[in-house]
Amino acid sequence: MSYEKWRFGGSAVWRFVIVSALLLTAQPPNRLTAQTFEQRLLAIPDTASVHRMSRDLSAVPHMAGTPAQAATRDYVLERMRSWGIDAWSKEYTVYLPQPDTVAAWLITGSRTQRLSLAEPGAGPQVPPFNGYTGDGDVTAEVVYVNYGLIEDYKTLDSLGVSVRGRIAIARYGRSFRGIKAREAQKRGAVGMIVYSDPQEDGFFRGDVYPKGPMRNADGIQRGSMMNGNGDPTTPSWSSIEGARRVPEDSLDIPRIPIIPMGYGNARRLLEPIAGPSVPQSWQGALPFRYHVGPGPVRARLHVKTERGARAFHKIWNTVGIIRGERWPDEWVVVGAHRDSWSPGARDNVSGTVSVLETARAFATLAREGQNPARTLMFATWDAEEWGLIGSTEWVEELEDSLRAHVVAYINEDGTFSGPNFSGAGSPSLKPLFRAAARGVPDPTGP
Repeated sequence: MSYEKWRFGGSAVWRFVIVSALLLTAQPPNRLTAQTFEQRLLAIPDTASVHRMSRDLSAVPHMAGTPAQAATRDYVLERMRSWGIDAWSKEYTVYLPQPDTVAAWLITGSRTQRLSLAEPGAGPQVPPFNGYTGDGDVTAEVVYVNYGLIEDYKTLDSLGVSVRGRIAIARYGRSFRGIKAREAQKRGAVGMIVYSDPQEDGFFRGDVYPKGPMRNADGIQRGSMMNGNGDPTTPSWSSIEGARRVPEDSLDIPRIPIIPMGYGNARRLLEPIAGPSVPQSWQGALPFRYHVGPGPVRARLHVKTERGARAFHKIWNTVGIIRGERWPDEWVVVGAHRDSWSPGARDNVSGTVSVLETARAFATLAREGQNPARTLMFATWDAEEWGLIGSTEWVEELEDSLRAHVVAYINEDGTFSGPNFSGAGSPSLKPLFRAAARGVPDPTGP
């Protein structure tokens, strides 16, 4: 994607967030007029500023629970404090079992080949794993399960094919990945592979990276396999110091090893699979006819992640505040998650810098005595990628205060992705979205 397209899409988002926050907070009376206040706010966001922050925050992968992610905490706090915003971080200790071993082999007849799972040329990277995978070292026949949904297993039943004692291979799409893991495990699979089929994200959709934006053959989609939100060891209460913990062996997370792959490796497993030909709706975009199996191809999956005390890591939310002048006890929260499986320029450095640039705009006027009517809080959440953990722990800890004071929340996730603007929210927010959109000039022209 060209920088110009990124810039155009981004500038609309920054201004939309600023106008939304402005409409929710209302400007104080007897100072600037509403129109002047809005115009001054909209003039502050700067593409060069956001580009610089985006470069800084996406310099290296920053997975939750790592030193690189702690560095993003410090960066965000330093930026907000430099603008005169009262800012702090909140620490939680949560269950984030990171990988020790992730390996896979293709077995055809008597020949065993280890698959290279890394993304070539990607520089420093998080190992190719799924958060909250189970551990194991298993060897079994492979069965293709389409998207791995309940209805897909009904189709397999009609074909007389079972995944019990076998390794299921499923393509991403049509459901959250944790559902795929749950259904495979429920039906007795001993392991699972998930891959991005080019029909959903690859050459079938457009030019692949680096020529275009679509996933190339080595591209891996990491992600959490937990179906819940928040630290699984503290369900419904916060992971503060001294918190009671649910025993590790009773957590509602997968028990089978799960590995994500690019469609280059998936092809090596799928192409030699025999058995019944797939229903036409199961056919992906790789250049051969898909079959469900089982066999004759087999795979070996070996996954080992941290367990016990090693699996607990510290995470940090950051919060900055500009106190309201007229209704200081009514809070408007603007938030985005700060962690990523990768450098995360889109997901979610783009959201983080949208929050920061919005904070900078309001802080600029606050330094001149032009405070918002309601209190504005600017938050960046940690460990969202693992299951909305940072924000969930914050809400669980402060639930009573938040219920009493928060009047609106604006979330920023994956905000820069091409030149087109879109937004979504509760039905009651439709008037706000429309009013904010009317107040934002189209950066591409009339």
